[in-house]
Amino acid sequence: MKILVLSDTHIPKLEPSDISNVRDASELTILPEILREKMKEADIIVHAGDFYSDEIFDLFEKTGKLKAVYGNNDGEYIRNKIPDKLVFEQNKIRFGVVHEAGRSLNENTARWYTLREMDVDILIFGHIHTPVIEAYQEKYLICPGSPIKPRMSEPSVVEIELEEKKPGTVQDIRVIPVGAAACNYLKFREKLEEEKEEKNQ
Repeated sequence: MKILVLSDTHIPKLEPSDISNVRDASELTILPEILREKMKEADIIVHAGDFYSDEIFDLFEKTGKLKAVYGNNDGEYIRNKIPDKLVFEQNKIRFGVVHEAGRSLNENTARWYTLREMDVDILIFGHIHTPVIEAYQEKYLICPGSPIKPRMSEPSVVEIELEEKKPGTVQDIRVIPVGAAACNYLKFREKLEEEKEEKNQ
């Protein structure tokens, strides 16, 4: 079983032409091809918040695979649809999902406390835009980074593989680099919007 973990997509509001003929987020051409393929392969897609736009949230939800929490940049529409904390179980492994579990990039003490408070085996979090995988006594902290706006890292997501024949067993956890395609596209879009605003002033 494959679980795709991502967070902090921060995709701004799209034009209707960007999403007409798009069934779900796995067909969004502004996302890198490798990410779209991983979304299609995944049995579950976990998003740890900051979708940023309502349309993007709806397209992720349309995959039929989404388990998600809202982030600090998500508006009322998204906050009314999903919680700020989520616990679910898969193959006898308990997963906890939050957006913010401490602000530090490299100090995880607060995150380990959050894992214990939520009584989970794997804590998935976002907000820091940098990938983290830390393990201790078969418990894991996982931050997928950001596929759109990484900080001091490459755009990334995380893939978790569970051993279906051995419930309770994590087979593999790895960071998947997804390239810079989405970042370049969004920077180009932002530049066009800035130029448009300057002309209107």
